Amino acid sequence: MNKHKLFHKPIHNFHINKAICYTCHNYWEPLTIERMAEYLGLNKCYFCQLFKKETGKTYSQFLNEVRIHKSKELLKNTHMSILDIALTVGYNNQNYYSMAFKKITGVTPLKYRKIQK
Repeated sequence: MNKHKLFHKPIHNFHINKAICYTCHNYWEPLTIERMAEYLGLNKCYFCQLFKKETGKTYSQFLNEVRIHKSKELLKNTHMSILDIALTVGYNNQNYYSMAFKKITGVTPLKYRKIQK
């Protein structure tokens, strides 16, 4: 059973727990819905439906939340550049990272770092 803090309730489905665990341990990799479905041995559409039903989120939303959560730790605890943090957590585009960060947290990565200091 998964007790990941990005979810409000425990996740009971074996495949979804496996996807969550894999994502949390490999978030910096170029993860896609196709790759995850293949890893689990599931049809892509079925995986998407199952993930949303079990978690209330799309897989892409979850992946972004994991990456942003990890990047917040780096923003607080390192002096890495925003670009280096974006690349470290799995984004290959700093603008997309900043947009995803602001959508999830309500502030830009730079503002978040300044607030934390």
